[in-house]
Amino acid sequence: MNRSYDEIMELISADEFKDLIKKWDVLSSNIKNNARKMPRLLPNLLWVGNSGIGRTKLLTLMSAYLASKGNLLDFYGDVKFFEFLLSYIPKEQPFTELQRLEDELARARGFRNEFRGVILFDITPWLKHYEDLYFVSFMEYLSAHSNKWMIVLSVSELPEEKLQNLEAFLSMYLRLDRVTLSMPKTEDLYRFVTDALGEHGLILDESARRLLTGTIDQLRESPYFDGFKTIEMLCQDIVYEYFSSPSAADNTLTEQALAAFGPESNYVKKAIKNSEKTRRIGFGREEE
Repeated sequence: MNRSYDEIMELISADEFKDLIKKWDVLSSNIKNNARKMPRLLPNLLWVGNSGIGRTKLLTLMSAYLASKGNLLDFYGDVKFFEFLLSYIPKEQPFTELQRLEDELARARGFRNEFRGVILFDITPWLKHYEDLYFVSFMEYLSAHSNKWMIVLSVSELPEEKLQNLEAFLSMYLRLDRVTLSMPKTEDLYRFVTDALGEHGLILDESARRLLTGTIDQLRESPYFDGFKTIEMLCQDIVYEYFSSPSAADNTLTEQALAAFGPESNYVKKAIKNSEKTRRIGFGREEE
């Protein structure tokens, strides 16, 4: 039994990611049964999906799984993985991202002489500039170090033709498997809500189910919807407001108790506005 594997298989959605881990599990078993010492066989990854898909959680589970197998990837350092947003730097300015990466690597390795593990690079800001000299030099740097790291290149969703062109370019430097991480459906997000509220002993009656399903639908309609991040915050706010209320009784949530979180509520309007503002000021935004 492998706890990390089981947690991955229990994930809401992330079907392609789960299929990848199943493939790796077979690979690990076959390597174990092979008497000869084998080199690393795992490819690097291209993750395709917008913000809010639970990227950090997937990295946490994937790294824990790889470490538990012992024969798929070497780990060495203070952490098993870290994330790095590769900021866009125009050619007229000095390229400072390599030095910033070296600083992050120093933190990750601690007192050891090197870091071995998983690094996710969000290259979304370079989607319109990936043939620029700076990005080419960065990819050459990653290629030179790919024997020490599993490199996960993360990009936002793209039309298939553009994605194929990008993948072909990146594949000149790294062996890559593409994994699409789709935004969960409403029913999947609702299940996440019921599980999260259930951890606090709260259950939803039928009227509350209808209300929250409508709320999730309304949030998902926004082009700036932040997926699990937004829904997790919704759950936290529901728990806070319920247990702060003098009327909290039998821990059964009704439509009336959740009126402040309905589809047309000020709470939902504010959540959409805040996510839109966050995207516009540059967090996770593709460089124009």
